[in-house]
Amino acid sequence: MEKIKLQKNDAKLIKVELNDKGDYTAISPDDSTLFNRFVAGYKRIADLGEEIPKKLEEIEKKYADQTDFAAVMEKTMAMSKVNVRFSEEAVLIVDSIFGEGTIGKYFRNVYEEIPSFLPGAECFIDFFEQITPEMEKIFNRKMEERRKKSKERMAKYQPQDHKRPGGK
Repeated sequence: MEKIKLQKNDAKLIKVELNDKGDYTAISPDDSTLFNRFVAGYKRIADLGEEIPKKLEEIEKKYADQTDFAAVMEKTMAMSKVNVRFSEEAVLIVDSIFGEGTIGKYFRNVYEEIPSFLPGAECFIDFFEQITPEMEKIFNRKMEERRKKSKERMAKYQPQDHKRPGGK
């Protein structure tokens, strides 16, 4: 049987440290879905965040005339559920971009003390404020590498002997 061994794999891995305890997730700029997942996830979380005030306003209107204790508690629970749903969805989105358990690792110190912790909207804003510039750098480097490799490949195929004579 003939055997073929490929010598080189150019796919890169980037280790993203998520806390000061050494927990990380790995991403690859060579993953053709990474940037689409990042942009779509970022947009989805932003859209979810924009929906929160509208939903809270609807709840406020629904309970506007009710002042008894039961109604106030019901209103408070309804408002809390809006925030909880946002956070649950945001965890799933971040984990779908960067890998299962990313949020758990990022907030490891909190989860160690409070296992039922669910990050609020501000926590996700902080996460994206830190990761977005890094993702932009990775994306820009990847695009530059592609341009450079493309030029190198094209140079091999351009017939150098068929240049126009220069001096007429």
